[in-house]
Amino acid sequence: MRFYLKKAAAEHCDLLFKWSNDKEVRENSFTKDAIKYDVHVRWFNDKLNSPNCDIFIFYLDNMPVGQARIDVENHEAVISYSIDNNYRGRGLSTEMIGLLEKNVDTNVNKLIGYVKFSNVISQRVFEKLGYTKELNNNYIKYSKII
Repeated sequence: MRFYLKKAAAEHCDLLFKWSNDKEVRENSFTKDAIKYDVHVRWFNDKLNSPNCDIFIFYLDNMPVGQARIDVENHEAVISYSIDNNYRGRGLSTEMIGLLEKNVDTNVNKLIGYVKFSNVISQRVFEKLGYTKELNNNYIKYSKII
């Protein structure tokens, strides 16, 4: 199996819209409401054109199976990610975030993930990759110096 990341482009807009409105993705998100298409398109274009954001599509043997996004501020990058529902349960999130760590801009020195207490799978991903765990009132903050 061959895994790789590719920077998102305009043609990925609809795919990311589909993934972002997946039932499980919405449940694990801090914003549970379904996303309207026009709102998504505006958001997607803003992110693609932002110098402080990178969106990557994760491929397994030339098939897009997930996405990872980093939003950078003050040399820290906040990670958001999801895996296509047809590919969950295979350990791909760990592979994807591991690759993401190697593709982060050199001006980033810390990666951060915010995870809900109910999202045990994402907790395992960050812990397996050696992120430091910090409990907060409504979420867990994972961080890693790179």
